[in-house]
Amino acid sequence: MASKTAFRLSIYLLSVAAPVQAASASDGLLIWSPSKSSDTSYNARLGLRMPGWSPAAAGVDVGVRSAVKGGPVDVPVNLWGRVTAQSEQTPAQSLLREINLRANAETGDAVAEMSERDREIVSSDLDLEMTRTITLRYDSAEEAWDGVEMHQAVTWSDPVEGLSLTARLGALDSFKRVGAGITVEQRLADAVSLSARIGKAAGADLTAGIRARYSVTW
Repeated sequence: MASKTAFRLSIYLLSVAAPVQAASASDGLLIWSPSKSSDTSYNARLGLRMPGWSPAAAGVDVGVRSAVKGGPVDVPVNLWGRVTAQSEQTPAQSLLREINLRANAETGDAVAEMSERDREIVSSDLDLEMTRTITLRYDSAEEAWDGVEMHQAVTWSDPVEGLSLTARLGALDSFKRVGAGITVEQRLADAVSLSARIGKAAGADLTAGIRARYSVTW
């Protein structure tokens, strides 16, 4: 009975707060962003932008989850922090560099991630997109940082011809396991594309494949 009451109360509070999301999530110093994942799963991000230094923010993510209605309730709590090192937006370029920190309040496990995303219009027939992430994980049971992960991808695309080439590189366990791959995609029509890939994920065997995709919007 107590778990049912707590679950219903948490859902009520999140549903009441949902209408203020649009007004408060992006205005001022307060961060308040509730969301609904399913009928039995709700989340809320609470936080504060640092006064006098808007690129930095920190707070807590609180969830209310249950496998079935009326069942046992799980309330995960995670601490988070974010620093936007660089953010630029021009007609020809979009650049974002961030540092994100996450920590499980119950287990003590943590993740530190540095990410970069750069999109550029190089010319009328060439677009360039580059993404890079470097991740460090802290294992509270071992009381140690558990290696370094790195993922990087570069995409060259021709918006006129609908042709793109993507090169990927990944590394796990402080570069003890390395993988790479290449994907070529050709747009045949507005809703039809054909792609071919070959590559090797970190620690896995070499694979290759061809895929046709058809998308419908209604």
